[in-house]
Amino acid sequence: MLLNKRFYTFIIASHADAKLWRLSLPYPVLLAIAFFAVVGIISAGVASYHYGRMILRVEEYNHLLSENDSFRAENHNYRIQTAQLGEKIDFLETLAHKLSIVSGMNTEKSVGGVGGFSRESFSQPLPASAGTLPSIDRYNKSVSALEDQYRGMSEFLSRKILLASAVPDRMPVRGYVSGAMGPREDPFNRSIIEHHAGLDISAPYGSPVHAPADGVVIFAGQREGYGNIVVIDHKFGIVTRYGHLSKMNVDVGQRVSRSEVIGYVGTSGRTTGPHLHYEVWHYSIHKDPRQFFSHTENE
Repeated sequence: MLLNKRFYTFIIASHADAKLWRLSLPYPVLLAIAFFAVVGIISAGVASYHYGRMILRVEEYNHLLSENDSFRAENHNYRIQTAQLGEKIDFLETLAHKLSIVSGMNTEKSVGGVGGFSRESFSQPLPASAGTLPSIDRYNKSVSALEDQYRGMSEFLSRKILLASAVPDRMPVRGYVSGAMGPREDPFNRSIIEHHAGLDISAPYGSPVHAPADGVVIFAGQREGYGNIVVIDHKFGIVTRYGHLSKMNVDVGQRVSRSEVIGYVGTSGRTTGPHLHYEVWHYSIHKDPRQFFSHTENE
């Protein structure tokens, strides 16, 4: 009971007019005011804390929305570029297939259609697989296969080019065939039938003799019956011989190119007049030189 009768008096003075105000409050009222003041301060602090957290979350949310829009745009461009890459890979695969057929590396006759990326594709929805990791893995495998295919094609074409440069595809001297390959009468004894191992190409004395293909000189000297003779190894088992020369223009070990002068027509050895005796051997088997000719005249 005594607690309820206690009063607290607050004196408020004004410096302007020297007036005093007295405010007497019972202890319970003062206690209630203090309680509500403390509660209000705590509530205000909690509210301020949650409001600040809400502001931060809103900012984070807006930032995530912005990043999400950026990622969506990047993903869209990524999917478009991946689709373009797929189209280019399809085109390169078709091109490689065509080249393999044209080069003779592949004997198939059918050639698939070609691909291409058009502007209309931008306005069309991309397939679900476009731009996905499985499609990227598939494209990487396709690129690896293309690399292997082009590497094999390069090796094939390089070998084909080397083979083409090694084939004696033209007459080594400008003239006419006066003696074919095969059985014939010995020009010095008509009663004897001999096997002629090459062609006799009649040409004026001193006419230049050209290498019909690239190769390396493996012999340049004299042999019985041939007189002055040059022998060239063209690789791939192809060897050519040039007999009855009046003069040799190359040395052993020398590399010669197609159309390079290797000697001159003469009458050395066993011959009845100026001409070139020309032989082609393939893996130690003599061949008719005419089966390799693509030109009838030396260029």
